[in-house]
Amino acid sequence: MRRRNYRNLVVFGLGIFVAIFLFVFLAQKFGKVEGNTSAANLNNFQAGHIISDYQMTDYRSMSEADIQNFLWSKGRCYNTNFSSVGTRVDYFSDQTPPTTWHVKDGHTVCLAEENMNGESAAHIIWQAAQDYHINPKVLIVLIQKETGLITDPIPNSWDYQRTAGYGCPDTAACSEKYYGFKNQIRNAAELFRIVMDGNSSYYPIGNNNVRYSPDPACGSSTVYIQNLATSALYRYTPYQPNAGALAAGYGTAHCGAYGNRNFYSYFEDWFGNITWDGWPSLSTVLSNNRLPAEETDYELTYQSHVEHYGWLGWANGGEMSGTAGYGARMEALQIKSGGETGIEYRAHVQNIGWMNYVKDGAIAGTTGDGLRMEAVQIRLTGTLAKRFDIYYRTHVEGIGWMDWVKNNEISGTVNESRRIEAIQIKMVKKKVSNKLEYSAHVQDIGWMNTVSDGETAGTTGRALRVEAIKIKLPEELAQKGSIIYRTHVQNIGWMGDVKDGALAGTTGDGLRMEAIEIRLTDALANKYSVYYRAHVQNIGWMGWVKDGALAGTTGDGLRMEAIEIELVEK
Repeated sequence: MRRRNYRNLVVFGLGIFVAIFLFVFLAQKFGKVEGNTSAANLNNFQAGHIISDYQMTDYRSMSEADIQNFLWSKGRCYNTNFSSVGTRVDYFSDQTPPTTWHVKDGHTVCLAEENMNGESAAHIIWQAAQDYHINPKVLIVLIQKETGLITDPIPNSWDYQRTAGYGCPDTAACSEKYYGFKNQIRNAAELFRIVMDGNSSYYPIGNNNVRYSPDPACGSSTVYIQNLATSALYRYTPYQPNAGALAAGYGTAHCGAYGNRNFYSYFEDWFGNITWDGWPSLSTVLSNNRLPAEETDYELTYQSHVEHYGWLGWANGGEMSGTAGYGARMEALQIKSGGETGIEYRAHVQNIGWMNYVKDGAIAGTTGDGLRMEAVQIRLTGTLAKRFDIYYRTHVEGIGWMDWVKNNEISGTVNESRRIEAIQIKMVKKKVSNKLEYSAHVQDIGWMNTVSDGETAGTTGRALRVEAIKIKLPEELAQKGSIIYRTHVQNIGWMGDVKDGALAGTTGDGLRMEAIEIRLTDALANKYSVYYRAHVQNIGWMGWVKDGALAGTTGDGLRMEAIEIELVEK
């Protein structure tokens, strides 16, 4: 359906003359609502990208109440002292009556107050927007640039019949088949939806010859149409403004065409950036997407290529890379190890499936193809695989953060068409199979059961002090060295070193342990590290330390309440 930008109306007969006279008389009497000035910067107008796909399809941008309030803000209803001119009617039908003006209780009726067979203009616009997933702002601007009904204080029946200019070609009369406000709005929304669904061969994305005017003598130029929303505007109004039309604002110019120019200007003036793509700034996304970094035992960096934003920069091991909650797909991933080789990874990609493994900073996935990553596998090889486990988890569309997996297990989904949006990766040293054992003597409880390999000795949330501890190596490891430990005790301070299952601290004296140091000796220390952390009064779990470092506090009078200890192969 070719839309016309100009209506070269030929005046036939006295009746048309009288209608024009009356319109001019009333316009002078009641005035225009909008001046012919624009705040839109037409220097930014791009013939190939007039409006973003997001702005064209943001059908939830206004509620029905929002639309109604906007119509009231733009239309001057209740113009009084209206002369008894034209036929007074209660509504405008979809038929073709003589041109009439709607007068009610001695004042004109503008679009905000009008009722079309029991439906308000706001409801008709809103319903069409919801049904066809077209931004109601687009429909409002379309009405204004075609007939000016949004700001017209004295609309007439002819304006309502051709509200959106649908079915009104530049070279012929409007088709009565499409007359009527609701008919016009719904047909216009449907046409935009057809184009946005990719079902139109007119003005497709790519190079197109677009004229400057309905007059072929005014010439044309090649326009590279960048998106479907711009294609939809040309499908509706197949002309671009020339330099004169752009320089004129809302005014006229030789060989000028104004439909798409006015659409751009009204949208910018009323609703802001017409080419906004709906994405917040990268700084906003990153500041809102920060998670506490997971602990990692190995220097590891990685980065994500994300829809709209591209490569986001390198994240350190354990940090989040990508975005979560913004609906942006991850498209590719790179991982680098800290100076060693042995990290391999691959991506499951939309329309492709599993791609080959890559390694050492190479790209897994795709860039520039608009394809989502749907799943990922990461594995270690060589000496890294002997020393570490690699853990990772993904934030997935419709699911959120999935559980941590490790060592080449699948994270994400396969055959569910869900995008990965973010990822976290960390490397953890492998634990020895021979478990270190330890037990705590606790206030009011006494010696608790022996635990091992990172389990909790003591209590949390009960305000009970640890008073003593015993730590013992398994026989296989005791032959290669000793485990030595000492405790800092209330009223005593640092006590002497003990080793290999001996008691450190006190029992029966009601004295709290406040800190501990643990280390390995001999060949055992060359192969393993001992990691430990303390749960402390008023603090909770403190960070992991290792190999003789202090866990807990000294000089603060705070009790240790629990401890966790584990051996990690170097």
